Amino acid sequence: MLRTATRRFNAADIVYNTIMQGRGRGAARGRSDRGGREQQHMRSTTSSSSRDPSNSNKNGTNNHRPRRTQQYKASGRGSGRHSNTRSTSNQQTNHKKPINIETINFQSIFHNKLCRAAKYKVHAPQCSCPKVDKLRQRYKSTQIKAKTNNETATTTSGNIGGYSNDQIQFDIDGNITHQLSQLDITSPNSNDDNNPFDNLIVLPDTKGSNPSIYSCTNTNLQSFQKNNGISCEQKLAIEIFGNTSTTTTDKVHSTNKKKIPPFKVNCAICILTTHQRNGFVAIISNSYDELQSTITSARKSTLMKQSNGKKLHADHAHFVCALKLSSLYSLLSAGKTRSKNEMVTKDILIQIRNDNGVDCLSSEMTNESASVQIKMGHHLTSLLWLLQDDKQPPKSSNNNVKYIMVMGYIDSSHAIELDLPGGKRHLGETTIQGVIREVEEECSLQIDHDWLVGNVSKRYGGNNKDMTTREEEEGGGIQVLEPRKVKGSVSGDAFFVMSPPPTM
Repeated sequence: MLRTATRRFNAADIVYNTIMQGRGRGAARGRSDRGGREQQHMRSTTSSSSRDPSNSNKNGTNNHRPRRTQQYKASGRGSGRHSNTRSTSNQQTNHKKPINIETINFQSIFHNKLCRAAKYKVHAPQCSCPKVDKLRQRYKSTQIKAKTNNETATTTSGNIGGYSNDQIQFDIDGNITHQLSQLDITSPNSNDDNNPFDNLIVLPDTKGSNPSIYSCTNTNLQSFQKNNGISCEQKLAIEIFGNTSTTTTDKVHSTNKKKIPPFKVNCAICILTTHQRNGFVAIISNSYDELQSTITSARKSTLMKQSNGKKLHADHAHFVCALKLSSLYSLLSAGKTRSKNEMVTKDILIQIRNDNGVDCLSSEMTNESASVQIKMGHHLTSLLWLLQDDKQPPKSSNNNVKYIMVMGYIDSSHAIELDLPGGKRHLGETTIQGVIREVEEECSLQIDHDWLVGNVSKRYGGNNKDMTTREEEEGGGIQVLEPRKVKGSVSGDAFFVMSPPPTM
C-alpha cells in the first residue's frame, strides 16, 4: 500500500509540474505572438470588408487598395526594413575586415595589389592622428578576439586559458578563486615589440575603407627620438623608392627618371609638428638695390638653365621681383572692398612694370587702363599675418620702406598670383635641405648651404643653438616663425625671414 501511494504521489507531482510549465510557455508565447494575432485579425477584417460591396467608396474603388500601395512603397528599394538590413550587414562586414599590414615590398605588393593610391602619408610612431587612432583600436580589438579564440580552443583541449587544471582553484559554485596576478594577462594598451603602430607607418591618402598600412620595421618611437628621425625616414625612403646612397627622395627621383613611381609621399602633420617642418623663405631688405642683386642672381640662374637645355621645374615662377611690404599689407587689408582693391592693384602693377627684369607680362597687363586681378598665395598671406602685431599693419615712414622678394605666376591675361618660394620637404630631408631645394626649383636661387646651416638652430637641421620662435638668432639675422594654425587647422610650416643671403 505504501509503495502504491508513493507512486501515485510522484505521478501527480509530475503532472502538476508539466501543467505549470505549459502555462508558463503559453503566457510567454501569448506575449510574443500578440502582435502577430492582431495583424492576422486586421488582415481578416480587411479581406472581409473588401468582399462587402457596401464598404466601397463613391468612385467604386475599395478602401484597401491605397493601403496595399503604401505597404508596397514602404518595403520597396531604397527604403524600409530590407534596405536598412542590407546596409547594416555591409557595414558589419567592412568593420570585420582584417587590416592588411605589410613590412616589405612597398611598390610591388602594398601599392600595386592593395592600395593603388595616388598619394600616401607617413605618420610618426605612436601618433595620435584620428585615422591612425581608429586603425589602432581596430587592430587591438582583432588581437583581443584572436587571443580569446585561442584560449577557448585550449580550454576545450583540457586547459583553461593556457593553464592546466592544477594551476587554477575553484570554489563550491565553480568560480575561479586563483589570484589574477599569477595569470599572464596583457593589457591591450601595453607596449608590444611587434606592434606595427610603434613604427613609421604609411597610409593611403584616400577616403576609402581599405584597411591597409605599411609599417617600416626598426623605426619605433625610441629610435625615432634618439636619431632625430632623419635616419628612420631615410630607411623608409629607400624601402619606398628603391636602394640608393642618397638621403633625399628628390635625389632618388633624379637618379633614375624612368622608374619614378606614379604616386606621391608626403609627411603627415604629426611628423611636421614634432620633427622637421616644411620650409619657406621670405627675403626682406630696407634697400631696394640690395634685394635687387639677389633677384638678379636668380634670373641669371634661370637663363643659364634654359641655355643649357634644362627644363624648368613645373612649379617654377614666371618672374621674380621686389615689392613694397606696405603695398602687400594694403592688399591684405583691402579684402573684397572693390575701390580699395583697385587702388592697391594699380600700385602693385606699377611696381612690377617699373622692374626691367619682368618681361613676361601680357599686353593687357602693360595697359594702365586694363583691369587686372592680383591675388596673394596661401603662404604669403600667412607670413603677413605673422609679421604684423595684433593684426595691425606696421607703420613705415618714407625713410624706412621695406621690400620683399616675391614670385609671380601669370594665371591668365588678367590675373597674377604672388607667393613665397618654398614648399613641402621630402621624406628624409631636414627643413633646411627642403628649403634650399624648393627655392632652387621655384626661382633658381641657390642659397649657400653652409651659411644657412650655420645660422639656423638644430631644430630645423642647422648647427646653431636651439632658440624659440619669433626670436632673432645670432650671426645671420634669421628669424624663424611658426604659425600655430592656418584657417583653423594646425600648420606644419616654418618661415625663414632673412636679409639677402649669400648665393652660390
